[in-house]
Amino acid sequence: MKRIYIYTLAILSCFACEDELDQFPETGILADNYYTTQDNVESTVTATYNELQALYDYYMILWGEIPSDNAYIQAPNSNGGARPLEDFSWTSTTGFVESIWENAYEGIFYANTVLDVIDNVLYDSESLKNIRIGEMKFIRGFLYEQLTTIYGDVPLVLEVDDPTYAFDDVRTPVAEIYTQIEVDLLDAIALLPKTNSAGRADEYAARAILAKHYMRLGDFGKAEAQLEIIVGSEKYDLAPIDGLFGVKNEGNDEDVFSIQFASNLDGMSEGSRFYYIFTQPDDQGGMGAMAMESSLYNLYGAEDLRRNLINESNNVYYINKWTPSPNSNREDAGDNHYVVRYADVLLLYAECLNENNKTSLAGTYLDLVRERANLGGTTATDQTSMRAAIALERRLELAGEGHRWYDLLRTGTAIQIMNSFFQTEGRGITVDPIRLLAPIPQAEVDITEMEQNPGY
Repeated sequence: MKRIYIYTLAILSCFACEDELDQFPETGILADNYYTTQDNVESTVTATYNELQALYDYYMILWGEIPSDNAYIQAPNSNGGARPLEDFSWTSTTGFVESIWENAYEGIFYANTVLDVIDNVLYDSESLKNIRIGEMKFIRGFLYEQLTTIYGDVPLVLEVDDPTYAFDDVRTPVAEIYTQIEVDLLDAIALLPKTNSAGRADEYAARAILAKHYMRLGDFGKAEAQLEIIVGSEKYDLAPIDGLFGVKNEGNDEDVFSIQFASNLDGMSEGSRFYYIFTQPDDQGGMGAMAMESSLYNLYGAEDLRRNLINESNNVYYINKWTPSPNSNREDAGDNHYVVRYADVLLLYAECLNENNKTSLAGTYLDLVRERANLGGTTATDQTSMRAAIALERRLELAGEGHRWYDLLRTGTAIQIMNSFFQTEGRGITVDPIRLLAPIPQAEVDITEMEQNPGY
């Protein structure tokens, strides 16, 4: 895990950015000297959320889209080393393999630090302290959900220990990690409020991630129960298509949990680069890192309002869900990133209902999303056709937001769908089953006791 590197980086980076973030997270070796006040702990809570920002700044979204039949990289020479995601040629030293791992484990380190010290720190209120514990458990559970999806067995680290022990790291079986994910998210649900401040996890965000975890395990009964609570809360609603994306529409009724970005803050260091990297290539002002497959574009009917979220340039299609930067820094736009929005919840709920033999009711919730897009009700009437209709609607609704590859993995259809897609497109790519998991970063294998995933 390069925990030694992470601990050192954490300390050095805090000195570098103490003024802008007021954060100074340290290892347990120094914790007794530093974590004496609420402000000290709060700065590390902020650092934990900042790791989510780093995680979703680029690679996590590409990982969810480029290996799938949704998108490709149009400008392969200016994409930050992400091209291997498109042709399934990644190795243990590819950029996204190392970056996602490091950001996730840095977030886990910070969360563990807060959980390790917070009980011994006087807070203004026990209620606020409990909320912070809930947030850290949410983030830890969420990050392990992502790590196990991408890498399989990974080291399960639940406390801050001496960094010299990092050399002894081994991979924990996923079944054990799954248990911890469930424990963390259930604890978070019990501790978090129903409404939290912008960008912070609340009870319903935790229920949504837990539901996705259950669905990944094929436990649609437990998942349905969590999603039913979210839907039944009546806290959320579907925003109009033209009121869903862009800085001006942030914080709308559809936002269940989002990663926060903002322009013109801290020396323009808190912004997003989504518009720059996911739009037209260099000769038109962007990186061209995520162009929409024409076969996906052709699935949108002429009456589908979501078609308005797609731009065409020289017969290349780009998803238009992001806002340009308001200043000279192309990487300082203000767009937040939806991790979960209500349409996602409704479609997951419909999927669970269908898998639980409630196909007619599933159609009711599927149609809510279709009607918002100006489409008629679904024509699916049996479980098989409803399953296909929901999968298609998720693809159309969530395009570009980092869900498609995850959905293909979760439903066990990745190999079949992608090999059929590549054959139809004549691209000469065959997806081997080893590609359902990414390799463990080579730097981790080299310095620890961890074994590499098969085939790498």
